[in-house]
Amino acid sequence: MSKRFRSITIIVFIIACTLVAAMTAVAVLIVPMPWKLVAIGIAIFLGAGALYVFTSALMRGEKQYHGADYAAMIDSITGGVLVLDGNERIYTVSEDARNYLDLPESAIGMSKTDAIKDPELLRCIERAAHGESNLTEYTSHGVTLRVLVDPVIFSGQIVGTMLLLLDMGEQLTLQKLKREFTANVSHELKTPLTSISGYAEMIATGLASEKDVPEFAARIQKESKRLLALISDIIRLSSLDEGAETEREPVDLAEVADECCDVLARSAEEHGVTIEQDLGDFVIEGSRSLLSELIYNLIDNAIRYNKQGGKVLVKVAEGLVCVEDTGIGIPEEHIPHIFERFYRVDKSRSKETGGTGLGLAIVKHVTEKYGGKVLLESKVGEGTKITLDFSK
Repeated sequence: MSKRFRSITIIVFIIACTLVAAMTAVAVLIVPMPWKLVAIGIAIFLGAGALYVFTSALMRGEKQYHGADYAAMIDSITGGVLVLDGNERIYTVSEDARNYLDLPESAIGMSKTDAIKDPELLRCIERAAHGESNLTEYTSHGVTLRVLVDPVIFSGQIVGTMLLLLDMGEQLTLQKLKREFTANVSHELKTPLTSISGYAEMIATGLASEKDVPEFAARIQKESKRLLALISDIIRLSSLDEGAETEREPVDLAEVADECCDVLARSAEEHGVTIEQDLGDFVIEGSRSLLSELIYNLIDNAIRYNKQGGKVLVKVAEGLVCVEDTGIGIPEEHIPHIFERFYRVDKSRSKETGGTGLGLAIVKHVTEKYGGKVLLESKVGEGTKITLDFSK
């Protein structure tokens, strides 16, 4: 309750009391019987009325003041909140709950049956009024909500009911993604491990001839490297998912791109691919190791999915990093999924090139971590261009 409202209420009450006292004094000293008793009765009535109005105004003001505080508090809660008072009328409601239940702005004071039309929610409220907590589901505008209906208890008495409405859509999506990720990880780990185990067993049991041993050992080494790369990428993504903080420093992306090109020069030569550079000035605050992995993955992908005699252009300019190749390209229907974890356009080619299926997922994750966005252009048979835009 504001100080101004309280002060005005007290002043009005004092004036009313003064008038009542003056009327009583006049009645006692001047007015003759029996009008004296009538005047005193009127004065007492007016005094009682003034006291009632004063206390009602104070209580109403306090209720509005604390109600506003309470409404602000519940609006800050994640999810919708609706509270019914002891008369099963809306005492307060958050903006989310108002939207979920299609309530008007003037919902305060509405009865439960006017405000809530869903029979199951009404049954839950009825059970809560008898002290029973309920958990149910409610669909609003295509969104599935989990609704917790609890009695509000004060001094051992049930004084109202509270409904907490939670949007489960995001949680269900996350659970689905986790299941898919776990299944994919299990499959991707199993493949190289099976190869390693099989070749190692053949060597150990003597089933492999002496001339086959070097070839089998080379395959074990190749699969081991693939396995290590996969585990490293999984750890990196898990770290990014958890939002782990990394040290930040000024990073010259032209310098980083040049280093990545040097590291991948041998791979490019083996694939018959030429790397060209157009490196301008671009310094960003971030983790050098993360940004290096980001550019490395882009160039590595451009080399592995290129053609014999193809080219890769690595360009760095203020606010932009771009890697363009003249490779096999990506069919249009696959473009929306290309940055998903373990997604592969051509699984047989991916197995041949030895990718983990996580490189572009890391690229997107790191780019968004530093406030950038990923732009992709591709045509089948002509090549792919991926641009990372960090301009604000």
